[in-house]
Amino acid sequence: GRVGIMEFIQGARRLGYPVLIEQRFLDKDSDFHDQLLKIQELSPQAVVIWGNDPKQSGLIVKQMREMGMNHPIFGFDRMAHPLFLEAVGNAAEGVVVASSYNPDTDDPVWQTFRQRYQERFKEEPDAFAAHAYDGMNIIVQAVKKAGLNRARIRDALFSLKSYRVVTGQIIFDTVMND
Repeated sequence: GRVGIMEFIQGARRLGYPVLIEQRFLDKDSDFHDQLLKIQELSPQAVVIWGNDPKQSGLIVKQMREMGMNHPIFGFDRMAHPLFLEAVGNAAEGVVVASSYNPDTDDPVWQTFRQRYQERFKEEPDAFAAHAYDGMNIIVQAVKKAGLNRARIRDALFSLKSYRVVTGQIIFDTVMND
């Protein structure tokens, strides 16, 4: 999350919308009243939640709404998880989540992965599971193509222009960003 937060702050600044406050919380926190008061005092136009735990993000949103904070709320793919909705309840109404995958897609590649993951781990796959699976499959295919040679594996990875994965189609640019 640290890199993502830095990128978000720099991007917001470049667009002329500097971030008013970066309010942190600990993984074990469940009461966000003090942090939310600080945010509320600044009267922001919107709030971005970059939490790692979907349940904790849900509690933050719920507490915001209970405090009368009706700001637009934006989040990322950890909030596209059933635990977020379970924790936040009706306070989720209006929250916008940007996700690098769609956990509700009926794509057969995703559905096969999802079913196998649920059978093995007895839970829904999240963004981390999906992207880890995708990343490892890309590496495994490069090793199969190149053999156990680092330079050839790198070349095999850099030769990819696109790759079909459980989260969709990845299209790479010249420096391997998707």
